[in-house]
Amino acid sequence: MAEYLGSVTYGELKAVAEFLAANPSFLKRDCLSVAYPGCDFDSIDLAALDELFGGYAQLYAPINFQIIRRSAWVCLSPAAQRYIDYWIVGRDARGAMSTTLRQFPTHEEAGDWLVLSEAETLALQTRAGFDVVVRFEDKPPAVAAHAR
Repeated sequence: MAEYLGSVTYGELKAVAEFLAANPSFLKRDCLSVAYPGCDFDSIDLAALDELFGGYAQLYAPINFQIIRRSAWVCLSPAAQRYIDYWIVGRDARGAMSTTLRQFPTHEEAGDWLVLSEAETLALQTRAGFDVVVRFEDKPPAVAAHAR
């Protein structure tokens, strides 16, 4: 599960890709990505998403998949919707990453598509039993102190 909160930067999205490159065991797993209320990707140029997608295609190219990987999105933030649409619509994720991308209005519908039980879907919604594996946050640059 990948959670997007607040104002997400390109640096943070790039850090996710770098983490996956360093931890390839995550690449074959199905994924649920959730853009929570208040999330936005406003600082990211849409063309940068094309570059990121190309990087993911290269990352997935050498992997032999037995079945197609599923990647579900739930967008609970109107501000993030344009970017999620851009990421999902019209991309050949199946050819590039052996992945089927779909968006769902609720965790329940995403859970059904991911073939999860009711209990597993509830756990995703409530985060019960989940540990944070890694967190990516761009830190604002430190303000330089002025010496007198």
